[in-house]
Amino acid sequence: MKKLFFLTTLFIYSTLMYAQPPKDGMKKEKIASLKVGFITNELKLTTKEAEVFWPVYNQFDNEISTLRNNFRKEIIQFKEKTSVSESEADAFITFQLNMKQQEVDILKKYIPNFKKVLPSTKVAQLLGIEQEFKLKLIKQMRHNRDEN
Repeated sequence: MKKLFFLTTLFIYSTLMYAQPPKDGMKKEKIASLKVGFITNELKLTTKEAEVFWPVYNQFDNEISTLRNNFRKEIIQFKEKTSVSESEADAFITFQLNMKQQEVDILKKYIPNFKKVLPSTKVAQLLGIEQEFKLKLIKQMRHNRDEN
């Protein structure tokens, strides 16, 4: 019962935060709590499912985030170059393809882990829900920027 109360409170708090984002911009911690609330609500996770799902998801998310951060750094370095040779461009294309393959590999690694803790129907929804969250977050951030 306490866990259900906690999840409900987390969801309500997340919804309120989403409805009225802070004026100083969204911090990573706030975005993370919004994401937890959104995914929990959209997947309709039970208390038991949430207890076993979130540790697995957090590992997955950490691996993906690390990979994407490395990718961003490389993109920034590539964009900062004043001129790029054909071989450098080819190397960067290969790098991008390798990064995308690594992302797919991480996903393939975690899908069986997700299926151990959630029914396949919820696992199938997960990626779409993540994308939906990102789109809503971007929309909200643009809205906030336009208001200021």
